[in-house]
Amino acid sequence: MKTHYELLGLAPGADADAIKKAFRREIARYHPDKVIHLGPEFQEMASARAAELTVAYTTLNDPARRAEYDASLTAPPPAAPAPAAAPSPEPPPAPQAPVYPSGEFRPPTIDEIKTPPISKSRFEREQKDRDQILTRAIGARVRATVEELYGTVETPTARGFDLVMVPVAKPRFLGSAPPRVLVQIVDVADSAALTEAGADAARAKVHAGKSPVIVLVFARRIGAAADLSKAWDALGRQRKAPDGPNDLAVVVVDVADWSCRLPPDSSAAVRKLADKICA
Repeated sequence: MKTHYELLGLAPGADADAIKKAFRREIARYHPDKVIHLGPEFQEMASARAAELTVAYTTLNDPARRAEYDASLTAPPPAAPAPAAAPSPEPPPAPQAPVYPSGEFRPPTIDEIKTPPISKSRFEREQKDRDQILTRAIGARVRATVEELYGTVETPTARGFDLVMVPVAKPRFLGSAPPRVLVQIVDVADSAALTEAGADAARAKVHAGKSPVIVLVFARRIGAAADLSKAWDALGRQRKAPDGPNDLAVVVVDVADWSCRLPPDSSAAVRKLADKICA
């Protein structure tokens, strides 16, 4: 069985700084994120080795524990006790990591290291399921609203968007060209997200004639008002492509309460749709 020094690749006389650096180097090789793609047997081996490294670090980093451990390395092995019937002893408690001043390096505890890697996969699956449910709920509500305002819609696909709705009714029946409505669901609606949504919509080629394009960006977190204004201002200054839409607006919708953030000087079509969709 390897000694604590051998596990960390250290000489017995290594100082505290060398111990800390060696632990950081070795523990990084066995972190659950590094072996999640391997089979269960390798994940178990990595978990066991990470636990051994943590015990070695917490022992050698504490002067009193280290002195006791060093003494045990040179002490003669104890005589074998006479066999006797006895109940199995309780497993010893896991060594506790020392407490460090605020801001100083703290190694992970054994419990933290031995958290089964499958938990990350389970979280990702559950998150994916929730995202799919959210996407379907948003799509159903927006489509019902658009059909209420403009009648039957077609739903072509467009890169970068979760849902695209193109009203079938002709402008002469509605009084004006109905908008093309594109839905995008993101985690954060900030300047970068709005700029990207606007660029994707311009390339989508879903407009026809004077039909405006309205992008609804649904997000769990909303950027600061100044950040959104910066993006809207940049979108407004962009030169329109000859084959692009004449009127393109990006509206932010908070998925928590369905409140809307509209760009300044929004057209009547944008305000009409927002009044129906937003709380």
